[in-house]
Amino acid sequence: MRLLSLDLERYGPFTGRRVEFRADARLHVVLGPNEAGKSSALAAVTDLLFGIETRTAYAFLHEMPQLRIGAEIGSADGGRLAFRRRKGNRNTLVDADDAALPEAALAPFLGGLTREVFCRAFGLDANSLREGAREMLLAEGELGASLFAAASGLRGYSDLQKSLEAESDRIYGPRKRQDRSFYQAFDRYDEARKAIRETGLRAGDWRELNEGIAAAGASLDAIKAERMRIAAEQARLARLRRVGPLIAEIDALAARDGAEPDLVEVPDAWVERLGEACAALRGRQAEAVRIDAAADAARAAFAAVAVDAGLVGRAEEILEGFRGIDRFDKNGADLPRIQGEADQFDAELARLAVRVGLPDVEALTRRQPSDAERARVEALIRDGQEDAAAIARLERDLGAARAEHEGLLRDVAEGGTPVDPAPFREALRPLVAIRTAIVERDALDATVRRAEQVLRGQAARLSPPVADVAALADAPLPTVETVARFRALLDGKERERALAVERRDAARRQVAARQARLREREAGRPIATRADLSALRAERDAAFAPLREALSDGVRRPPGEVAAYERLAQAADRLADELAADAARVAEHAADGQRLDAEMAESAAADEILAEIEAEAAEGLAAWADLWRPAGIAAATPAEMTTWLGEAETLIEAKGALDERRIDRALRTERIEASRAPLLDLAARAELADLAGLDVGLILARIEERVAGIASRWEATREANARIGAAAVGIARFTASLSDARTKQAAWRSAWAEAVGAIGLDGEAGTEMATRALAAWQAVPNVLAERENRRARVAGIGRDMEAYRAAVTPLIAELAPDLAHIQPSAAIRSLQKRLQEAQASETRRRELAKRRDEAEREAGAAMRARDDALALLARLLADTVPDLSAEAQDVVEALHGRLVARRALRAEAQARRAELARAADGIPEETLRADLAAIDPDAIEAGLRRLAMEDEDLDQRGKTAFAERDRNERRREALEGGTGAELALAQKKAAEAELQGSARQWAVLKLASLMLGTAIARQRTGQQDPLLARAGGIMAALTGGAFSGLAQDYDEADKALIVARRAGGETIHVQGLSEGTRDQLYLALRLAYLEDYAGKAEPAPFIGDDLFSTFDDARTGHGLEALAAIGGTVQPILFTHHRHVADLAQARLGSAVDIIPL
Repeated sequence: MRLLSLDLERYGPFTGRRVEFRADARLHVVLGPNEAGKSSALAAVTDLLFGIETRTAYAFLHEMPQLRIGAEIGSADGGRLAFRRRKGNRNTLVDADDAALPEAALAPFLGGLTREVFCRAFGLDANSLREGAREMLLAEGELGASLFAAASGLRGYSDLQKSLEAESDRIYGPRKRQDRSFYQAFDRYDEARKAIRETGLRAGDWRELNEGIAAAGASLDAIKAERMRIAAEQARLARLRRVGPLIAEIDALAARDGAEPDLVEVPDAWVERLGEACAALRGRQAEAVRIDAAADAARAAFAAVAVDAGLVGRAEEILEGFRGIDRFDKNGADLPRIQGEADQFDAELARLAVRVGLPDVEALTRRQPSDAERARVEALIRDGQEDAAAIARLERDLGAARAEHEGLLRDVAEGGTPVDPAPFREALRPLVAIRTAIVERDALDATVRRAEQVLRGQAARLSPPVADVAALADAPLPTVETVARFRALLDGKERERALAVERRDAARRQVAARQARLREREAGRPIATRADLSALRAERDAAFAPLREALSDGVRRPPGEVAAYERLAQAADRLADELAADAARVAEHAADGQRLDAEMAESAAADEILAEIEAEAAEGLAAWADLWRPAGIAAATPAEMTTWLGEAETLIEAKGALDERRIDRALRTERIEASRAPLLDLAARAELADLAGLDVGLILARIEERVAGIASRWEATREANARIGAAAVGIARFTASLSDARTKQAAWRSAWAEAVGAIGLDGEAGTEMATRALAAWQAVPNVLAERENRRARVAGIGRDMEAYRAAVTPLIAELAPDLAHIQPSAAIRSLQKRLQEAQASETRRRELAKRRDEAEREAGAAMRARDDALALLARLLADTVPDLSAEAQDVVEALHGRLVARRALRAEAQARRAELARAADGIPEETLRADLAAIDPDAIEAGLRRLAMEDEDLDQRGKTAFAERDRNERRREALEGGTGAELALAQKKAAEAELQGSARQWAVLKLASLMLGTAIARQRTGQQDPLLARAGGIMAALTGGAFSGLAQDYDEADKALIVARRAGGETIHVQGLSEGTRDQLYLALRLAYLEDYAGKAEPAPFIGDDLFSTFDDARTGHGLEALAAIGGTVQPILFTHHRHVADLAQARLGSAVDIIPL
């Protein structure tokens, strides 16, 4: 489709404006300055074809109902249509008389184009060009992605596909992960099923629960009573252990307080006053000694300072001379430097005289040119250089234009006669559709291979793995209900086993603890038992029986038998005494022995129960393994096999889907092979041989490449003829401009010869010589001024130095004749230092006098304060201890120390009694003393240790009983509530709904990603060869031959990539191209796609909006030629507000371009 005219009747800023598009032009350039309505004209083309938008921005001059756009368009087959577009909701397509036309009237011209596709594929501006090139860079030059971006104009598809894959992976994947929502819902579903099985009420559970709760409660009550008794005894023993040290310390403090009965009793306040008086007296005495020493030092320091009165009297004169030192020294330092600068300026003037060709400085001063003369020479220098540069530039351009003209003529002559590609395109058009079948077959083939690989991987990843999915599909597998039944059975046995193990371990711990306690008690002295005593007495009686008979019969027995009897009798008596003395320990040991027997019986019963449960569990596991043996599966746990069973069903379903895809692939292969004969016939007509053994897709690609080459040669010849005409026009224009420039240069030379005489040069001097002479003359005035300045400064410095020397010499001679032989400034500096020292001594002497007087006053005050403190201490002693004198200061200090120590002892004793009251728990001190007297401290510790061990044993037994009761009570509450199974069922249904939602969302995201990937793959496999070849030719034209074309390469992952081939043959990946070259590559792909589209369907005009705003002139010229090159099949229209773009188009394309001003 081509725009033949555009009528902007009432639209945007236009009223009654008509734009004509020349039918024979290969490129239309619409030129308009800013604010001329270029954007409105651009939008008018889109609104014309697809309707004016509801909220349009171009109704600012005309009311919306009045908006009208009209046009005449033509198609490739010669059809034409004149129509208008009005603003409205329906029937907006009208004819010249506003009669409604059906939208279908545009269908032959637009095909299936929509507004969005037209704007993206057939519209391009500089920003979209740069963004498209950047999209190729983000795709790292991947072939299919780059072709898809250039063909569709879409951007961001790579990030979109990645985000779709990432989002679907967060929902589901072949491997289970806790962050995937599908598996989270499945875990909740599985837990709900477990809860349904576990919360059901079984026969006998209720009775067993109540009996267990009652037994545990009775055991807890007995343990609680026993622990209360132990706690009371522990509290009593702990209290005695706590208060014993306090009572002992109170007694010790009372003994120390009574050790000084002759110490006087005085109030605590008097002790405080005595301490303060002693401390005050000590401080006043030390202060008096310190201040008296300070007064002696002040008098000595005053006497040691002397002052020079002569220097101090003439201080003002010395300071006046000192203030002039800096200036005198600076003048002395500056004088040689300034004199040297004056000499340098004299030498510089002499050099400048030589540079301008004068004999001396005086002549240089007289011959200085005026500012006007210098300005004229400078202007002529600029004009001469500009003329020379313009002539050189025109000569280069003329040579380049002639070379281009000759090269184009030679290329046309060498290329031979081109062949019209139209018959081949017509023959190829119905066969192109087979590419869709090829793409679908290849996609199905890749899908089948990938699905087979995925299926094998999933089967291998199952635990237990599946070696043959087909065999698995035919094998008898257990139902979900059967697996659930075994799971309930085995899980129940496992819970019973865990409970039995817990009871057995608790019984064993009790036995071990009881045995350890017995061993610990037996490790001390032996424990006497009644059984031992009975056995020993029986042995004693047995030894006495023969002795009794011998005594009755009057027979003497051997002394050894009598001694043995005596030893047995003594041992029995000793054991009876120990049994009586250690009755409590023996009773505890006997009780522990009885408890040990009961606990060992309980442990044996727990072992038997555990063995029965484990036997039943082993039978269940054997039945579970037999269930899976027909399928050849080594079954895992029922929980794992539940998941395995679902995954196995998924594998079987995936195998069925895979078989369907294999059938589809076979059908498409038959359809593709049916097109082989027509393609081979067309290949023979196109003079292509040896294609019979190739794949149909390759045959089609070779034919399309051949047709594209024929079309490229056809278009290149037409383009070359147009460029030959444009080159001839350029040669004529450059020749005329060169003649004018040379005439202008001749006039300049005559003015030059006259002007350079003013600066001492002849007319043959060049602009460089004149520039150097001007530079020398410009420096002369400044150098003359600087020389005079330096001479005046040298004279002034000499006068100032002589005046200073005359002023300070007499003063030095009077006050410091030893300094007369050195420089005046150095002498004044030394004299000023002496003055400072004398003034400092005078100031120091006055200050020391003040300090001496102040020290003498402070010494008198310190003596008076010491006497007052001594009198105060004497008065304090006279009131309470009249026989003690204040003069005996050491005795008074010792008395104060003893009183303070006694007060501290009494305070500490009072604190200990308060602490005893807090620790006694309300028990009187007399009772505590009586209890302590009745018990040994070691017995307290032994009793507390024994009670702690008993309490620990009771605590362990209580925890076991409480845990048992709590577990049974919670179980009973769950059964009484009756909501466990119902709640679990609701949770199961909620999890099922969530599983369905996750699966649906995953399928949508996965399908979207696959569709986008398939579109990119179709673009890559279906059009890459001819499209890439044509894009390579356009790329060569766009870069002016810097690149010879495009090629295909593969990265490490075997991914196809676009690479650019330089004229020298080396290839460069997209990442290695400059930003401007990437823009040219994207434009080449877009133009190649438009040409390819035009070979298959009716193309819309290609609209470029300031497309080359980021290009330089050379790239812009090549771009204009590339747009014109596709003008035979697609109508290119370039909107621009840059005048030089239109000029470039006119210069390079000549009559092939249509310049349309707005």
